[in-house]
Amino acid sequence: RDIDQNGEYGIPSCSKLTIQLNSQGKRDRLAEVVKGVAKIIATPKMTKELLSCEFNRFEIIQTLCGTQRLVSLLPDEEVQKVVYYLNCIFLNFRSKFFSLPRVTDKDQALHESCLNFLLGILKGEDTPQNGVSPTPTIKPNDNDFSNKSTEEDLPETNVESNAGEMHWRNRLFVAWFLTYCIDESDLKIDDPEIMSRIWATCFRIIEGEVGQPLQRVSLGLLGRLVSLALVDLSENSLASESKAKNPDLAVLCDAFTREKFCRAFGTALVFDHREDTSVGGGHSAQWSLGVEEVLRDVLYNLAPRTLFPFQRISQKSHTFKLQHAQIVHAILLSIGHENAMITSKYLLNQAKDLVASPPSEDQRNQQCTAAEIFSGVCRALMQYSKNVVEQRDIWDTVLIPFLEEAVLKMPTNLMAAFFDACRYGIHHFPPNHFFPLLQWSVNKVKTTVWQHETNDSVEDSNNAASAMADRFALQSKWLFFVQAALIELDSEDDLGAVCQLPWYTNVLVTDAHQIDCKIAKNECNISYEEVELDKSWNFVNDNLIPCLLNALDHPYDKCRDHIASCLFRMCYCHRKFIDLSKALGNGKYQASKDPGVEIISQLMSVSNSDKYSFKEKHQALSTAQKFLSCCVHWGDAKHEFSEYIIPLLPLAFKSLQTTDDEVSSDHRGIEAETVKGFRFTIADISSSCVVPIGASQDMIRVLTTLKDMSQHQHWQIRQAAAHFLQCFQGCHKYLFSQELDDMAMDIAISLLADDRREVSNAATSALTGILAALPLGVVSGLVSKYILIANKSLKKKNKKKMETPQQQRVEESDAEAAKSKARAKRQQKSVYFLCAAVLGRPYDMPKFVPEALTALSKHSFEQRASLSVREVVKMCCSEFKRTHTDNWEAHKKQFTREQMEALEDVVSTPHYYA
Repeated sequence: RDIDQNGEYGIPSCSKLTIQLNSQGKRDRLAEVVKGVAKIIATPKMTKELLSCEFNRFEIIQTLCGTQRLVSLLPDEEVQKVVYYLNCIFLNFRSKFFSLPRVTDKDQALHESCLNFLLGILKGEDTPQNGVSPTPTIKPNDNDFSNKSTEEDLPETNVESNAGEMHWRNRLFVAWFLTYCIDESDLKIDDPEIMSRIWATCFRIIEGEVGQPLQRVSLGLLGRLVSLALVDLSENSLASESKAKNPDLAVLCDAFTREKFCRAFGTALVFDHREDTSVGGGHSAQWSLGVEEVLRDVLYNLAPRTLFPFQRISQKSHTFKLQHAQIVHAILLSIGHENAMITSKYLLNQAKDLVASPPSEDQRNQQCTAAEIFSGVCRALMQYSKNVVEQRDIWDTVLIPFLEEAVLKMPTNLMAAFFDACRYGIHHFPPNHFFPLLQWSVNKVKTTVWQHETNDSVEDSNNAASAMADRFALQSKWLFFVQAALIELDSEDDLGAVCQLPWYTNVLVTDAHQIDCKIAKNECNISYEEVELDKSWNFVNDNLIPCLLNALDHPYDKCRDHIASCLFRMCYCHRKFIDLSKALGNGKYQASKDPGVEIISQLMSVSNSDKYSFKEKHQALSTAQKFLSCCVHWGDAKHEFSEYIIPLLPLAFKSLQTTDDEVSSDHRGIEAETVKGFRFTIADISSSCVVPIGASQDMIRVLTTLKDMSQHQHWQIRQAAAHFLQCFQGCHKYLFSQELDDMAMDIAISLLADDRREVSNAATSALTGILAALPLGVVSGLVSKYILIANKSLKKKNKKKMETPQQQRVEESDAEAAKSKARAKRQQKSVYFLCAAVLGRPYDMPKFVPEALTALSKHSFEQRASLSVREVVKMCCSEFKRTHTDNWEAHKKQFTREQMEALEDVVSTPHYYA
């Protein structure tokens, strides 16, 4: 094409360079020129110019699609470099591509020519000759590239096909160009042949290119076509004029009413997942240049972006592709109700086969695709159903029979995919639309979950143990699955938006997307009476809650996880339902019983219940601990903390107590796991749960509980209370009033004189944070008070006494011991308090710090204090010296000579001449 342009703009003609060989018979000069030209074209300025009009776009598309023959002429060592430069042109074109309005007939003709050219390449008709695209006869005007050419100047795209089969990578780029060049106006052009060829090409590639990247790009093309068709249908159904032109979807309907193509479509969805790196050595795919970007763009074209799930409970599965469910849903909406029923049957039959697929490297993707197909089918059929009778019939005859079979075959580790699939299928539908699903899943839990009264002893044989494990695995599936329906009972959106859905639900639930406009205009008058939330919650309260509460001590840890999650979901969703119904002033919905009252009452009684054995008791406590964790991480600070966490806080502390009796090693291990779990949960509550502003009563309730736990007879509980106080006060110190500060300080001071060093050290740390947040004047007054107590509590030398009768000596000894013990308590409390006051000022030097250090130095000698007191004094003085080293010269001036000598007596190292 550039044979007559040799030397123009200083660039040699590539056509002439093809015959120039070096001494080794290679075309080195051709490679250098191609690299230079490609580098120039890849600049941002050139890319902007190439995208400015339809003619330039057609030119660059033809050029990039015809590089196969050119690359084959280059030396082998230059091929990789040239491919890299050509890929840079494509990546810049891809990153800056935008939809260009076609305002003239000439632009539309160029656009149609471009589509015909791309379709011809994919079909094998218009393969560019000798690696160079056909030369269009049009010559654009130098001043206007888009609007000043005549109709007879259109490019000619018919060339001989003698370049051989096109490389798969080039065909991939051709499919990408075709996908992004199509817009909504193409579906309604006067010439139906182009759209028929596009649909046919898309379907042919999906059926023929099994497992190839080109098949994945064709899925993106199909998704884009279906999305544009739905947009046109939606706009036309809402248009006031009856002359709106609908896109012709006869080819789409014909393809998806054939079982063979439906199976090919399902297979294409399987291969559109990422490779399962857990098998086959764990290697991820390695694509050539540009392929990964093309495949990434496929995901954006499969379906429109959505904000699903619109709630705090996000998706559970990382392999479940929401876009696959969306494209199935969109296709079923596009082809009409009758065709959708036929297609749904074909797709669900294939989904059953995918769920039961044998072990292979594609097994995970096949089973996950089955969940995606079910999700899209479920959502489409729910939108097509016009009344409760149709909804019940769809669930009983189509959807539930599939779930009966699929859940049994689905591995436990992939149940999260069906969890997300079920949520998407019923998301933002009123509860009466999926009440059959709720009823069925609750009955499954009710009939399969292990119950305390029927706790059969597990046989010793391996077969019996294996059967028990399988039964528990099935129970965990149903317990996990029922949570999807419980989550969607969240009435925050449904109850207030059943008559006018929010703007962000248009992509998911909008009757305007249905083909039958009568449903959208005449038969969708949803009222509050149709939202049977009260009916759903009454069913859950009567059937699910008693079953779960009787299985708190379930032997299987995974089942206990799901039981705790179910209990939390019921409390959380029902509480939001009651709050919103009150806000709407609708008293009808307040009739259902609050499940949270019964659940909390049952959990609080676990530790004192007589119906549990040692092992069962700790298993039930483990369920309570998991419930608390759910409240901390999934609940709201305003409600869950006040209504569920604070009432269960005493149970959490008391569960840290270990038994002193002789128990088996297995029981001791179960007990240790329970204690470990509650320690983590208590730490989460103390640091993660932030009480909202104005809820001072909740903080008082927490501190009251800590005060009770600080007086418990077991030191582990007292230590946990001290650690909890430290974190809780640190998170809420700006919300503490004077009353709360006094309560927190009293608790910490009461633990300073504890007999266990672990408790007193934890209390000192808590008191340090409390004192650091108090005003300096208040701390100074307290320090002066405890200095006096510390000075009076020093040990005194024993005086010689006259001999007295033995009985009198015993009485005096007992009195002296009691007096000495009280003095040691006062000494420990005052010294620890002074240490906390000093450690609370690590970077400044208030007036009370030298005074406190002077008083502490008197307790560092063996004859005046116990070992624990002496060690904490030395630790405090050493830490003070370390934190004040940087500005010690300034800080030292605030000490008197006597105070400095007292400090040096503690921190200085003893030597021989001392």
